Amino acid sequence: MELARIIGIGLVTAVAALLLRSTKPEIAFAVTIAGGVLILLFSLDILAETFGIFGQIGEQTGIDLTLIKIILKIIAIGYLVEFAAGIVEDFGAKNIADKLVFAGKIIIFTVALPIIQTLVALVGSFLELV
Repeated sequence: MELARIIGIGLVTAVAALLLRSTKPEIAFAVTIAGGVLILLFSLDILAETFGIFGQIGEQTGIDLTLIKIILKIIAIGYLVEFAAGIVEDFGAKNIADKLVFAGKIIIFTVALPIIQTLVALVGSFLELV
């Protein structure tokens, strides 16, 4: 049911922005931003319901909870940067959108460094056993 609501908001936003773009471009911009924010909020509500599952996975597998949090941060950064870049690109600033995506990738790499350190330590411990 939430998916239908999100799709409905997207369609109404797109049609309203398209109709307003030729007569009142500043209102079309506001409608697009408002629709995007609503879609993001509804999506975050759905995502919040799934966080418990990641905790269960951590408990069942013995993976450190901080690593799971890092993975969730990486996913969130990726989605938010892609969403923001899409909005920027919709307004004709493809160069800025590309740079935003690049910056997001750098941030994701930086956030992922503890996972990389853990993997290197794990591989090192396996090599010591051999």
